[in-house]
Order: sequence, then C-alpha cells, then structure tokens
Amino acid sequence: MSNGDPLRVLLVEDNPGERWLFSEILRSRGHVVAACEDGATAWDVFREDPAPLVVLDLVLPGIDGLELARRIRNGPDGDQPVILVVTGKNKPDVLEAVLEAGANDYVAKPVDIALLNIRLAVAEREVRMQAERKATQAKLLATTNELSTLFQSLGEVFFSVDIPEDRLIQVSPASQVVLGVKPEKLLADPDVWHEVLYPATLTDADAILARVRSGESFTHSYKARTPKGESRWVEATLKPHLGDDGSLLRIDGVISDVTERHQAQKELAAQNEELTALNRISELSLAAESLVEALDDILEEVSRATRCPIVAIERYEEERDCMVFIASRGIPLPEDGEPLVIPVDKTLSGDAVRKRQPVLERVSRSNTRHTADVFDDLGVQTYMSFPMMIGGDAVGALTLAHPEVLEPDPWLTRLATSLSQTIAGLMERVGAAEALRESEAEFRMLAGQLQRANDELEAFAYTISHDLRTPLRTMTGFAHALLETMGEAASEDARNFAERIIVSGGWAENLISDLLDYSRLSFEALELGPIELKEVVDAVREHVGPALNEAGARLTVDDRLPTVMAQKTILAQVLSNLVTNAAKFVPEDRTPEIAIRCEEREERVRIWVEDNGIGVPEGQESRIFGVFERLDQTSDRPGTGIGLAIVRRGMERMGGEAGVERRAVGSAFWVDVPREVRRSWRPWGRRRGRSDAEA
Repeated sequence: MSNGDPLRVLLVEDNPGERWLFSEILRSRGHVVAACEDGATAWDVFREDPAPLVVLDLVLPGIDGLELARRIRNGPDGDQPVILVVTGKNKPDVLEAVLEAGANDYVAKPVDIALLNIRLAVAEREVRMQAERKATQAKLLATTNELSTLFQSLGEVFFSVDIPEDRLIQVSPASQVVLGVKPEKLLADPDVWHEVLYPATLTDADAILARVRSGESFTHSYKARTPKGESRWVEATLKPHLGDDGSLLRIDGVISDVTERHQAQKELAAQNEELTALNRISELSLAAESLVEALDDILEEVSRATRCPIVAIERYEEERDCMVFIASRGIPLPEDGEPLVIPVDKTLSGDAVRKRQPVLERVSRSNTRHTADVFDDLGVQTYMSFPMMIGGDAVGALTLAHPEVLEPDPWLTRLATSLSQTIAGLMERVGAAEALRESEAEFRMLAGQLQRANDELEAFAYTISHDLRTPLRTMTGFAHALLETMGEAASEDARNFAERIIVSGGWAENLISDLLDYSRLSFEALELGPIELKEVVDAVREHVGPALNEAGARLTVDDRLPTVMAQKTILAQVLSNLVTNAAKFVPEDRTPEIAIRCEEREERVRIWVEDNGIGVPEGQESRIFGVFERLDQTSDRPGTGIGLAIVRRGMERMGGEAGVERRAVGSAFWVDVPREVRRSWRPWGRRRGRSDAEA
C-alpha cells in the first residue's frame, strides 16, 4: 500500500452533525468511508469487511466505544486495525481505559480540526507501515517456501557421466529411493548403472549432440525397471557439456519419479474419454425426436467409447421376471420384429439387476447361464453387465460383450457404470416428459373446470346482487310507502308489521352484501405491495366514523404505524370489521373503548384491535371466525355472522393470519401481515462517491 492509495475507514459516531463533519474530513484525505451511527451496526460492518482504520466515538447506543474497540482488536482473521477514539471525556482513568481497550490514539472533544488531521496522519502512517510489514512477511514466507521446495527436490537423482570414458562420475543418494539402487552400487558396477541409466538416457550420443546444437532442451520420460524387477515411470533432464572441438564430453542429468504423474495423466485421459462419451450421449438424447432414434445412436457411442462390439440395453420386467432387449448392437434380433426376451435366470444381466452391482465374467460355450440361442454364434468370451438404477431400484441393465478375453479394467468399469446411469436418467427423463404431458393435459382440463366454476360463481354473485336485492328493495320500498301513505290512519299492528318488513329487508340486504364480500375474496385476483399502515387506519376511521359516533365509542391509535406488504382495500375492510364489532358488542352500561396498536416481529407486523366489550366465550376463539358464527347469540345486536369470516379469509388471501386473545375485560383481536422488505447494508466500494448525508 503506497502513500497515495486510499484507505477504507470505518467511522462510528451517533451525532449526525459530527458524523457528517468527520466523514467529510476523511473523504478530503482521499479515503473511502463507511459511516455508522451505533456500535452494533458498526460491528456487523467490520465483521463482513474489516477496515484497516477505525474512527469511533466513545459513547454510543447499544455497544459502547470501549466494547467495540475490544471486539475489533480481537476481530476476525486476526486483523489489527488502527483505532482512533474521539471522546469528550478527558479524565485520566477514561483515557487509560480507552488505550487498554485496544485503541491506538484518541482525540478530545470539542475536536480541533488541525489536531484531528495530525492524529489521522499518524494513524494513516501506522496503517501503511502495517501493510508494508505484512508485505515483507509475505515475501519472507514465499522465499521460505521456495527454499523448502528446493530442499524437497533433493529427492531427485542427480548424476554425471563421462562420455569418452563411459564412466559414471557421481550420483546422488536419492537413487536408492527413485531407482531402488544404492549410489555405491551404481558407481562400483558399470553393468548396473548401464542397466538403470544408460540404455534409457544415453542411447545415442550423436542424436543428443545434434539436439543440443539445434538449441532444443532434452527432457524425456521413459519406463525404468529396477534390479528388483519393479517398473516405474521416470523423467530425465539432460544437460550436455561440449569440448572446444564441439565433441560431447559429459552429461549431467536429473531423474525424477513421475509414476504418479504418469498415472494421473492416464487417468485424466480416461476421464476425458468418459466425459466426451457422456456429453455425446447427452447431445444425442436432446437432439433425437424419439427414444428409439436416440438409443440407436447412443449404442454406437457406447460401443466406440468402451471398444466393445456387442452392446445392449435391457429393461427389467418384474412381473414376467425377464430381461427385455429394447436396443442392441451386434446381437441378432428375432426375425418377427418382436423384442428379444430372456428369463432373468438365463443371463448374467439378471444377476446385475438382482444384486444391483456390476457383473463381469469371462465366459465359454459351456457356460450354462447363457443358454439363450442368440448367444450361440457370437463367440463371446468377456461378458459385462451394469445395472441401470433409478431411485434405488434397478430398472434394467447396460450389457457389454467382447469376443476376446479382456483383463479387468477399473477405467472401463467406471465408464460403463457412468454410461448406465446416464442412460437410466435419459429413460427416466423421457418417461417423466410423457407423464408431464399427461399432467399438463389434466391441468388444462382442471383449469377449464375451475374457470367454469368461477364463471358460475360470478353468475351466482350477480344473481344475489341483482335478482335478490331488487325484490328486497321493492318490498322495503313498498313498506315505507305504506307507512307514509296511511300515516296516522294505519293501525298499530299494521305499522308494526310494516316496520318489521323494513328491518328484515335491511338485515337481508346486509347479509347479501357480506356474502358478496366473502365470495369475492375467494376468487378475485389481488397483488400485494408496500402500503403505509397510517393511510389504511385513516381510511378505517373515515369509514366507521358514523358507527362509532352512534355508539359513543372512543378510538385510540398508536402513532407507530409501519409500512407493510398487503392489499390496501382488503386490509381496510378487515380492520373496519374488527373495529365495528368492537363498538357493537359492548354491554349497554359501558362506553366502548377501542385501541389499535402495532407490534413489529421478525418478518411480520401484528396489528391489534383491543376492546372492552363482552369478550369471547372460552373455547370459542377459533369457531367465531366461521361463516354465520356470532359473538353474541342475542337477537338485539345487529350483524350477519360473516364479518369475522371475512377477516380470516382476507388475511389468508394476503398470506397473513387472524386470531383473538381473551382478556379479563373485553377481547384483543389481531392480524399478522408481512413486513416491507428492506435492503440490507452493502459492503465496501458499492456506495463510493456518496456522502453520509446523501445516504
């Protein structure tokens, strides 16, 4: 880190004015600033991306400056940032506590800007010195690792050969480990070192000299065999030394054991072949228009990858206990075009399915397990079968056969196992696609039925709204007209009957309205969005105001009303129903007292509507939310018994809940709605260029 590089600075100050001032001073010095107003937020920010320089106030809400300094000093990954404390407390014991907590320096409030810049310059210099020390330590570690690597490389064999005298001049002790021969034996016995080194490396001195003169390096690998008969792959690097006349005088060489690397390269080549085959099979399965078309091409690819001329895909039929050849290559099929079917106990693929593991056998014509006529003329000597597994069940087998006797090969076993699982997955995917098409057809049928049901429901709602409301309104209208026309001439019974008609008509009108509201909640589409709860409560006040005034009710609302995710009209209807009930179901000698308050939870906001009414009978807390269930069964209280059902249904449609708690006096109804999703703090560099005031 050079002197011109900006530093990332974590600023923690709860005073907005001072936070802005310190931010501007730090930015004027070319730094990137993350400003926090409390210790808890600052600790979360530091843990996510530790800053090398921290400027913090001593007095903070929540986690104070001393505790924050201690946590940062013992912070994640052993980071040791420079901490500068800004404090208005100048007592010696306070300043001593600041330094004991891990701070490097402090500045007293009110802050002298010139002094603050001096302290910042000292802190910046300390940060850069730490960075330089860390870089130096890294370089030292790298050098140490290089020396360690060089030391470990001494395990290679170093040797020198005098070409004119054909004599081994020197050889390192590693020859005993790499080549299995002690250096003393190599130096003492020319036949031994010739056997171990010379034939493999110095077979043609003229050819080596020609390559050296052409400027080529000379490194090659070969298979060496030790005197004990062990063979291993080694890599030799040769450096020729020429005389004045250009003749080859000496060769220095380094021999390394590369057996593991050679095996790894062989394994990598095998894996590449495996991936190529699997990728090719996947391409074939995706490009084919039918499973039959795909299987023919897949068998050809399997035969190429495994080098087996006979390949078959067999399906296991549990009911018939047999293997059915659904595709094959190199196997004659029945002339009538029917699939080849072999009983499970007549083929080794049956063993693979039953045991759920590969089966390998070098078979002969006398093997009684293969009595099917189809194998008589194939002359199979190597037979392999690999179960195709789907969900833990063997559904078939991939069969490979060869007319020659093949030695067991782990690579071939792994490749064939992967191929069998890939083919099983293909067959499962094709089956799933067919099932999906059937499900889609069934879904379209159900969707049509649902649409017709919705259409019928809408028609029913219209019938209720129009055909039932019209005669009701006519009936109540004639009752009003009768009272007005007859006036005082109407008898007491006639007036009583007319008034009962009007009241019953009004009740039926309200019942129809509530039924429509409830049914509409069941099928109307709705979208949730962020809404201000205060706006909803204001709408509720306006809507239920006349009913509250008539009942003489007092409504109090909590000032803390957050933003929630809901549908404004439905939430307003829910709260209106709860407030109306609270004003309605109150003893006659009691003034209704209603309160609306909020309680913020992790992912929800709970809205309470509390009252001092008649309460909810014990054990009826859930039942009252049903359709036509009432809080009070007495006939002198108006209501249709649908209001609370609308509350619960509306909350369910918005992904919320509704409930009630019994109280000593009255009830407390509640609804839960999702909170508004807020953006979380973003790490360093994403807000670069914005001041704390802009943020």
